[in-house]
Amino acid sequence: MRSRTRSNAGKYAPRAAAALSARGLELRTHRAGLLLALATILLKSTIFAPISWWPLAFVCLVPWLLLVGTAERAPRVYAYSFLMALAFFLLNMRWLYPATGYGYAALSVYQALYFPLMACPLRHAVRRRRWPLALVVPLVLVGSELLRAVAASGFPWFFLSHSLYKVLPLIQVSDLVGAHGVSFVVAAVNGATADLILVRKARPRDSGAVPSPRSARFGAAFAGGLLVLSAVYGFVQLSRDTTSPGPKIAVFQGDFLNTVYHDDSPEEEQLTEEEKMQFYLSMMGEAAAHKPDLYLLPESPWYMYLNPEARSLYPLSRVSFERLQRHATEHDAYVVTGSGSLIRTPLDFLAKFRAYNSATVFRPDGSEPGRYDKIHLVYFGEVVPFRFGKLRFLYFWLNSLMPFSGPDGEVEYSIFRGKEFRAFTMQAASVPGTTFKFGVPICYEDVMPYVSREFVCGGRPRKRVDLLLNISNDGWFGRGVQQPQHLAICVFRAVENRVGIARAVNTGVSGFIESSGRLHDLVGGNGTEESGGNSGYAVADVGVDSRYTLYSRYGDWFGWGCALAWLALFVDYGVARARAPREE
Repeated sequence: MRSRTRSNAGKYAPRAAAALSARGLELRTHRAGLLLALATILLKSTIFAPISWWPLAFVCLVPWLLLVGTAERAPRVYAYSFLMALAFFLLNMRWLYPATGYGYAALSVYQALYFPLMACPLRHAVRRRRWPLALVVPLVLVGSELLRAVAASGFPWFFLSHSLYKVLPLIQVSDLVGAHGVSFVVAAVNGATADLILVRKARPRDSGAVPSPRSARFGAAFAGGLLVLSAVYGFVQLSRDTTSPGPKIAVFQGDFLNTVYHDDSPEEEQLTEEEKMQFYLSMMGEAAAHKPDLYLLPESPWYMYLNPEARSLYPLSRVSFERLQRHATEHDAYVVTGSGSLIRTPLDFLAKFRAYNSATVFRPDGSEPGRYDKIHLVYFGEVVPFRFGKLRFLYFWLNSLMPFSGPDGEVEYSIFRGKEFRAFTMQAASVPGTTFKFGVPICYEDVMPYVSREFVCGGRPRKRVDLLLNISNDGWFGRGVQQPQHLAICVFRAVENRVGIARAVNTGVSGFIESSGRLHDLVGGNGTEESGGNSGYAVADVGVDSRYTLYSRYGDWFGWGCALAWLALFVDYGVARARAPREE
């Protein structure tokens, strides 16, 4: 018959459980755990655009933190945390399903895995170390956000900071520590609130594995101080006059839904590619009355190849090139549009051609347009992994699962990534004698912090561009919550790098973002509404900010520091468990 003993160091677990139970803090029932998880799902689902009940961001994690700290069994905590996160992502990322059902499910599961990984060190910190959650929660949460932004191609969506995109004073610290710094402040307030609740439920004469009243008060002071300092810094930055006049830009938005399933029969009438071209050219003609310096069209406004190797092969591409170049020349302006680029490689046994997702820049002098090829490609949407190398057999299998690969799964639709973050130069008639430089992040490149930073900084000691032009196509995701959420994330790219941004997005929210994060002249509604869809255009000046930020220079140094702290907590957890082994 087996016997079970514990070392003296292993006596912690029953002592901690007894102390928590004596305080009435030991959560034992599935019902209580599920209610706490459900509360976090509901609270967190309301803080992001378009609902944007941002004050709830400061308490949305509290029910989950109480669950982590007080549940009797650790495996139950991890199961609740995973199921809670999975339900949240399935509910709030449902806009991804029309584009890719497999991707929607896989991405939801993948992101949900981070929550039990956060719960483990948090539970260790509060129950074993008695550290205040106000200090530990922001380190762990920001560390997880950083990894979600870089691992597996990155998907930096639903960060706590994104809920505050309208609260300009509190997001200005992004120019120091990025969007992660804003999440840090919000998470600290959540942790401090959970600390105070735990301490309030405890009896003063008891001791146990929850923060002491003194440490809880310290945590509250820490979180409150961060909040105040962030607000003060924000008001100071908003009061600075560092912006000079920039070029006048016209942004254009069509409202054309896309589908990857060829047998779909949309209820609404679909325009041909030529009709889409005429639609945009007509809007450009109307906007010419405002004399913009640059006309900005979305990513893939209609299907065309504009590079010299391919445009002559397709009649619509040839006509598109001629019409856009003529518009640029006749109106003495620049025209920037999304397009495809295609280069045939008949001698390459692995790929018969190389396709790129490009931004094409037409100049008023009629010279050959400039081109930027997208560098950060979306997995499965633009590129299937393992295309070359020893795991190529996996590529063929994965490619066959994708709707883009055709009914027989034989179409290799993957495109190639570009080679450099290219900056373009322009002259603006509205600001005589001044030269401006701009970069063109394409589609989801504007949600990837490193892309905008590379355009602005590129390892140089000063800014290499004055403004960013984002072109995107959100027509893959219907009309709903995705479009304003995409816009909210882009706001942080403007503040982090202190650059004005003009956006042209098919079925999206097009418009302008100042270097302070302020939105204006949005397409649709009265110019301030942030709903997806609608067709139209807007013309506005994009100011040039002289500030060169700490974030532009050093990137996500703060986020990586939090990720290392998260790792250190795991190491501490492992050491503590090793010192308290169970022997059988």
